[in-house]
Amino acid sequence: MNKPIKLFLIMAVILTSYSTNMFAQNMNIATVNVGNRGFYDDSGLKQGSSYEIMNRIVKEAGFSYNNDFMPFARIVTYLETGEVDLALLVPNDIVNKVAIPLLHIQNVDFIIVGRKGFQFDRLEDIEGKKVGFLRMSPTANNVFKHLNVVKIQGGKYTRLIKMLIRNRIDVIFGPKSSILGALRELNYSADNLLGPSLTIQKLEMHLVYSKKTADEKIIAKLISTAEQLKKENIIQDIVDKYDQSIQIVD
Repeated sequence: MNKPIKLFLIMAVILTSYSTNMFAQNMNIATVNVGNRGFYDDSGLKQGSSYEIMNRIVKEAGFSYNNDFMPFARIVTYLETGEVDLALLVPNDIVNKVAIPLLHIQNVDFIIVGRKGFQFDRLEDIEGKKVGFLRMSPTANNVFKHLNVVKIQGGKYTRLIKMLIRNRIDVIFGPKSSILGALRELNYSADNLLGPSLTIQKLEMHLVYSKKTADEKIIAKLISTAEQLKKENIIQDIVDKYDQSIQIVD
């Protein structure tokens, strides 16, 4: 075998091996187990908009993966240690310290809402009221930083809904889809339980990658795959599928 052909075959084997090794890598995904982002259905199967979106992106990118449900605080910790590679989160001071935001995936409406009959037209109308929100939420801490309210933190939105029903809090603050998902999980109707909501912020949720495990070539593949799924409206279709079954009065 002449040298040029031999060299070509060696290079082909090396490149094939490299490509195979990269795309054989297993990605550790974490999904926040709140509302309709990540939950178990009646059959005990994992469901949720964030869960399904992340699985679709990583699978289409050609990687194997596992996707576990976790509280927000644990996801941040595991992103820092590298035990979690990927998540779908709103970039903020806490998240950006441990992960790299790769691409905007979807928008998130953060609202405040109280029980039926509780009326407010602006954020300042809840002065002096008891506000429930998810534990360690940087968005909530920023919104209520200069507002005289009683801050009550909970581990899950289902817990906050129960607190609202028992009048232990006056309003809930959080992503609209997460609050609706918690209502669905508890088999409550928004029309019967909740009053009008007020949108406080519209934030962007990003695909984020642990700084501990980030790889440039994998990042490029994930971004190009996610961009294509967005272009084909596949991601929006997933979001709509989980949001359309429950509505809330605005």
